[in-house]
Amino acid sequence: MTYEIHDFYCMNCGKKAMMLPRKRGHLHKSAHRKKLYCIWCKCEVNHMEIRNAEEEAEFLENFKNGVYKDEVADSLAVCGNSRLG
Repeated sequence: MTYEIHDFYCMNCGKKAMMLPRKRGHLHKSAHRKKLYCIWCKCEVNHMEIRNAEEEAEFLENFKNGVYKDEVADSLAVCGNSRLG
């Protein structure tokens, strides 16, 4: 069985939060979101799965331009109700 390592970038701070191995036959669509604990923000927030350098460049450009602000606000509103918050 072959695995690919995918990076997860925090949609709140824009930093790389973690890497996760994925089975090749079990891949998610492009720009998949997953709610994870961000070690930089100290909160559970949506992260975007990045599979290659092209997706990383697109994410960083969109982050810089504020594309994810509304989605992050919704994600953080739930954070206060989580066990981690």
